[in-house]
Amino acid sequence: MIPYSYQQYYGDETRWFLGIVIDINDPEQLGRVKVRIFGVHGENTIDVPNRDLPWAHVVTPVTEGGSSGIGANVGIKPLAQVYGIFLDGQNSQVPLVIGSIPKIETSKNVSDERESKRGTISYRNADEERLGPGKNVVKAFNFFTSAEGGSFTPEQACGILGNLHEENGVNKNPKKDLDPTMPRIEEPDGAFAYGIASWNDASRAANVKGGLSRWAELVDFSAKNGYNWESMVAQLEFIKYELYKYSFLGLSKLQRAETVEEAVLVFKNKYLRPRKDFKSTERRQKEALSYFTEMR
Repeated sequence: MIPYSYQQYYGDETRWFLGIVIDINDPEQLGRVKVRIFGVHGENTIDVPNRDLPWAHVVTPVTEGGSSGIGANVGIKPLAQVYGIFLDGQNSQVPLVIGSIPKIETSKNVSDERESKRGTISYRNADEERLGPGKNVVKAFNFFTSAEGGSFTPEQACGILGNLHEENGVNKNPKKDLDPTMPRIEEPDGAFAYGIASWNDASRAANVKGGLSRWAELVDFSAKNGYNWESMVAQLEFIKYELYKYSFLGLSKLQRAETVEEAVLVFKNKYLRPRKDFKSTERRQKEALSYFTEMR
């Protein structure tokens, strides 16, 4: 419901805006979306962190009930471009989204010279601070259980962690922690896999036929959002981005998982889709349960 204090605005000082949806996981479950508004918030998440962006109510069609929780869920997705107005005039603190504007995203060609790209994108390392202190596994758990990271349950978050532990080779890391800079040779043909989820750089690993490989899409996503692709914040945000963008990666099933073991299986089989040579369900579940005990 729109706060009563803003119902005094008649419209004489109406301001419109364009923006990008950053988050759709409204903690109050009112169908609101978090929007980074052009000309108001800028692109620099150090100046205006995502957590400080306003939640905007979204206009629904008149064919919906519109009261007592009756009506369709908002269909806007993260990264959608939206149009709206401010309900508080020139104060510009209470946005209302009226609709979305279709767009076609273009991608840079990042499949070449992968080694030359390593470490060259270093825009907002300070953004890493928003994940909080501690080990990277703790940062990942806190991220995935937060509204910004998807509001996953502790069981679901630890199911993700158990898989990342295996993919990232944590047991081989002297620090026994997730390492977003870790590359490794995954395939006999010499294809590389990078980061905490071992995103593959082979063209066959693309989410969409004819599209970028998953590693190349990670680099492209990071560049567009001003991240160093080898940082934890970039890779955690990218996991969420992929889950919400590509329905076949298992978001709905992951959100329905009630146990750690079930979450491990869903994330492994739907999101990671490892080759048969790299299936290790028991180890993944063991590590996930260990994280669940530790984080709880």
